[in-house]
Amino acid sequence: MLVTFGITLENVLLPLLYVILPFMSFNIPIAYMFAVTLGIGRLSADGEYAGMLAAGYALRRTAVPVMLIAVVLYGVGLTCSMHLEGWGRRELVRFLYKKTQTEVDNMLKFKLQSGVFLDDFLGLVLYTERISSNRQNLENVMIAPGNRSKSGFLLLAPEGKISGSVETGDLRLSLDRGAMYSPTSDTDVATVVKFKHAEFDLLRMFREQIVGGELIEDDYRAYDTAELMAFVKKLRDAPDRNDSIYFRARYLLHQRITTPFAVITFALFGLVLGVNDPRRSKNAAYIGMIGAIIAGYVVVMGFKWLAERGSISAPVGAWIPNILLALVGIFLLYQKNRLPPSERTLDPQNIPILSGFLRRRARASR
Repeated sequence: MLVTFGITLENVLLPLLYVILPFMSFNIPIAYMFAVTLGIGRLSADGEYAGMLAAGYALRRTAVPVMLIAVVLYGVGLTCSMHLEGWGRRELVRFLYKKTQTEVDNMLKFKLQSGVFLDDFLGLVLYTERISSNRQNLENVMIAPGNRSKSGFLLLAPEGKISGSVETGDLRLSLDRGAMYSPTSDTDVATVVKFKHAEFDLLRMFREQIVGGELIEDDYRAYDTAELMAFVKKLRDAPDRNDSIYFRARYLLHQRITTPFAVITFALFGLVLGVNDPRRSKNAAYIGMIGAIIAGYVVVMGFKWLAERGSISAPVGAWIPNILLALVGIFLLYQKNRLPPSERTLDPQNIPILSGFLRRRARASR
């Protein structure tokens, strides 16, 4: 995108803003987990956490203000997810469309010249022997793949015309009485297709090259929450609905509500990871945070895959990963609260039910 449009402050900062805002519901939980881990870790490293325990101030009491802040951040993340996610996507597409219109306009007004090969025309090579003064009528037009294209063809037409305009969004290139030559892979014989009239939507071709076809097709992602709910309801009631789009849109609607909830789960992980035994490696907390992020991502993506295939309902696919991770976080907090800082929370000897089973087994073996 920067190569095509040029490196300017507008082309760097605005797309960056539009891309970051939709991901705030993901960034806030991760950032808060790091903040909680570093804060509690500092107390633990300086011996202040040990003093708090000696004074009867347990970890569960420390969790109260941490979780209150997490609830507030959940509200912030929910606002970003339900409103700013669609806004950022809409503005990014609008920005790219505006830039593509300007680029195509400059290409046709200044770059396209009579008798000159234009080798950067939507990834193609365009040549016209003569172009009229109004820059609309072309003679002896040739279109061929560019250097980066893997396809091979040659399109020739004695007449061509550029109709519409960039401003109205209907800019098209028409070719009359032409032929397309395409070589076959296993022989030296070329396939020839003759046509009376061919028409190309230049703006759409350029947008798909820069933006990508998926961004254009998945425009429901740019809807705000009310529009997305109406879109899902419309698809649900349609007799000939596209199940693939319906399942993805339905999951996206619930995902916008559940994704910010990870700030509460990650706050629990941060409390546990922050309490560290000074005799152990200081990098253990960082490794634990990275592991928690990866584990959460894998679980969420697994249920997302099932929900978007229609194997499970969208609410189940969106909420179950968060509930499972929250239960793990609550269990780890329970373990860390009742054990000394030097004890490992997941040591089999410290897990209540498992430790009793191991003791009975050890007595039986004697």
